[in-house]
Amino acid sequence: MGIVYITDETSRHEITSWKLPNELGGVNAAAAGWHVVVIVDHSGSMQRGDVPGYPTRTAAVYDCLARDLVEPQVKLDSVGGKIEVSLIEMCDDSHVVFRHSTPDQRLLDYIRACTSGLGRSHGNYLPALDAALELLAGDVGRSSHVFLVFLSDGAPSDHVFMQCAHGCSVWQPDGSGGVMRNGRPRLQACPSSGACRDALRKSVQEECVERIRRIGDLLGRHRVHVHTVAFGPPNRDYAVLKGMAAALPGGSFQELGLSADCLRTAFSCLATSLTTLRTVAAGPGIKLTPRSDIGPQTQRQALAEYTKLTKGNGWDLYCGTSKSVFGQKYRYDARQELFVEMELFVTPKALELARAYAASGIQFGVAQATRSFAQGAERVVHQFSEAFTLDGGRTAHCFGPRLVAKSTRFAEHLSNTAFHLTFCRTQAEADEFAQEFNRRLKGGPKWQVRFLPCYIYVLRDGSHRQFEVLVEEELEGQFTKWNDNAGGVESGGRSVPLSHVGAIVEGRPSVSAVEEVPQCFSHFTFIHSGGRKLVCDLQGVWNPTDGFTLTDPVIHQFSRKKKKNGATDKGLDGVREFFETHKCGPLCRRLGLPQSN
Repeated sequence: MGIVYITDETSRHEITSWKLPNELGGVNAAAAGWHVVVIVDHSGSMQRGDVPGYPTRTAAVYDCLARDLVEPQVKLDSVGGKIEVSLIEMCDDSHVVFRHSTPDQRLLDYIRACTSGLGRSHGNYLPALDAALELLAGDVGRSSHVFLVFLSDGAPSDHVFMQCAHGCSVWQPDGSGGVMRNGRPRLQACPSSGACRDALRKSVQEECVERIRRIGDLLGRHRVHVHTVAFGPPNRDYAVLKGMAAALPGGSFQELGLSADCLRTAFSCLATSLTTLRTVAAGPGIKLTPRSDIGPQTQRQALAEYTKLTKGNGWDLYCGTSKSVFGQKYRYDARQELFVEMELFVTPKALELARAYAASGIQFGVAQATRSFAQGAERVVHQFSEAFTLDGGRTAHCFGPRLVAKSTRFAEHLSNTAFHLTFCRTQAEADEFAQEFNRRLKGGPKWQVRFLPCYIYVLRDGSHRQFEVLVEEELEGQFTKWNDNAGGVESGGRSVPLSHVGAIVEGRPSVSAVEEVPQCFSHFTFIHSGGRKLVCDLQGVWNPTDGFTLTDPVIHQFSRKKKKNGATDKGLDGVREFFETHKCGPLCRRLGLPQSN
């Protein structure tokens, strides 16, 4: 019987350990599928009755957990592999309520019965994360994916019982009976340093984030999906939950306040993300349901700024002060590897409109054309615009840049941030490469390469059904595909003297066609990534003022996980196909790129 040890970064100090059984229960690796681990805060504050419609915060959490996260997985059955659910309660210590349970009606009934559970004492994160580590050790070698949901109404309390570096319990009462300004007992002071309390809290935060990373290292970071949920007052400190979500790629953090509706929406989004991940893992044999609300295509309209739009007359309007019609806006941060919420309508144009029409009751929102003007295998494309209304949403005026919205063709993906994650992540990674390429090339504007930023808008229709659309600026100009994901290259294009970028000319002056820049860029991404990635399928528009503005690229990546960047990621085969047709030119030589052979 083996033993698993979890240590600190020095590998010298043991944090926890546990014994492994001789066998892993005979689980078939291919059938292991998905392990959903839910950690629920059971501290004393979760017993407060401040959630409308529920006796306690705990009751609201378990009711929504059963209805909106677990029940959809029951309906999906074994699609995408076997699925198991484990539940951990978090307070002073931690308790594994059930482990590796199959989602069925009995499990739903059991979770609903947990609504009467009592919260107690503190919410210590570290024991709960250690329990998750021990639980997930059994998944090693099973090729399973982990979907970890961590829900709390506040910051961790672990530091309360810890001693500082000088041996003082600086978060414990000093025993004098005195109180501080907030009415709480006066705390012990460390005679050596006044910074010990903050240092302890920071240490706990770092340890929590490190535990999440260890889970990723234990099972493979691409197999672990971490989602943290703050279900508490808006004035609480949720920095630790945010840090935990950002510790691994593809994580998410949601701050909900104390609204049961927001909690249901959060669990629904997580359920849809999990459903999508499972159906994608199941492969092309899974039949998705085409949306019934997608009609025939129409022509793109000429949409000038301040054009008046009428609800129901070719446009759907989502304007108002309530989030019941227009929710949030997110962008993907490539460095943090997660979606971050953006502040709404704070551009100079929006602020100017707000001042000009303040007396008229101006309300902001967005407008989307009812019918699409383009459809692909996975997405439909609509005209889209930010808008304002002066009559409560019956009509609206568009403003700002012209936009397009890309939404799923399938009902199963409607409320799913994960569906858009691959697109946004791929485009953001490609733009990181483009910025470095521009710095190295040191050319003028016409040689610049950039990828459109993309955003997620959360909308709600008349039935209060939430759905999401991926939005980016509308490209203006002649759309061109310079290369594809199978080695194809656009031939014949504008010629621009290389002297415009300060190229070193060997012999007589050379001339380079515009399409050499995209080809050189693709070659550059392979070298700059250390031979791990190659960005291609470069398409968009070019003009001498802005250079290349591109969208929807493909990244071929060497990875044990096939098609990590979506269905068009061909891995090593895609890289080979690119270099079979690529011929290095003056730009490749200027950047010192090795010959493609």
